[in-house]
Amino acid sequence: MRTGYRTPLLLCGLIALGWLADAALLGGAAHWPGWLLALLLVGGITGLSARQRAARPGAPAHAPPAPPATFAIRPARDAELPGLIEVEIAADRLFPLAGYGETPGPASLDELRASPLTLVAGDPPVGYVRVDVVDGQAHLESLSVRPKFMRRGIGGALVAAACDWAAAQGFTEVTLCTFAEVPWNAPFYAGLGFVELAELTPGLRALREEERRIGLERMGPRVVMVRRLARAGTLER
Repeated sequence: MRTGYRTPLLLCGLIALGWLADAALLGGAAHWPGWLLALLLVGGITGLSARQRAARPGAPAHAPPAPPATFAIRPARDAELPGLIEVEIAADRLFPLAGYGETPGPASLDELRASPLTLVAGDPPVGYVRVDVVDGQAHLESLSVRPKFMRRGIGGALVAAACDWAAAQGFTEVTLCTFAEVPWNAPFYAGLGFVELAELTPGLRALREEERRIGLERMGPRVVMVRRLARAGTLER
């Protein structure tokens, strides 16, 4: 029985018992219009409430829950690249909501197509990671997951797949630039084995200068991080 109908049914039962008790005391014949009116009022209020719940936007449907989605990691298809821009825009909305300010904007289609590796999670994609090459090493250029799919391990799985790819390609490390104090940035990557890099190569210094030019530093301090790769298929711990 739906819980929303339990209280009205109990009230109807109590009214019926009261009617019977009144009849036993020889008052039922005179008082039956009042008891009938009480029943009609309870029934009418219950029906109106049910209609309002059904018409209310966002009211929960009494349908079986959808099966859990799977988020297999795979290379992005070219036709999916415009959708990855939307994923990044959705993820970047967290920054102003958390008080960090607006990000400069998502990657372009040309930038996505130029990257040697773009992996996605799910079909259609709910997250993606893009890897470039900077000064002869793999560089994790961007990682985005739609907010409603965060905290499910998707970001970590994408980073792990990117590191496995880099190790298989013969790279010895993966670098990235990120916000030092945003919880889902540097602290997240630190939990995946990345550490802050003090000595920057020319290419990484150029990336940092570009970040300053487009205004990322106004949102908070930035750091460069690195994860060392031991050999193909394994990572240093």
